Amino acid sequence: MSGRAPRFPANFDVMLRKGPEIFPSTICNISVGGACLVGIENVEKGQQFTIDYSFGQTRATVTWTTGKMAGIRFEDQLSDSGLQFIRASQSYAS
Repeated sequence: MSGRAPRFPANFDVMLRKGPEIFPSTICNISVGGACLVGIENVEKGQQFTIDYSFGQTRATVTWTTGKMAGIRFEDQLSDSGLQFIRASQSYAS
C-alpha cells in the first residue's frame, strides 16, 4: 500500500512566484500534498515557489521535472475545501 495521498485530475491555472520571476502554469493533477504542473519551463528540482491561485496562495518545492512538466510538494497540505474547489473548477475541452 502506498502512503501517497490520492491524486485527482485537474485543469486549473496558477502562477508560481520566485522573487520577481513569475511562471504561469496549469495543475493537471492534484492531491492534498502536491500537484503535477504542465506548461512550465526553466525550473529545477529543489526550487521553492509561492503558488498564487484564485482563493489564496501556498509555498511549494519542486520535486521532479521533465520537459514542460514538474511535480511539486506543498509546504502545508491543501485544505479539503481548497482541493474540492480546484477539482470543481475543471474545464476540460470537449
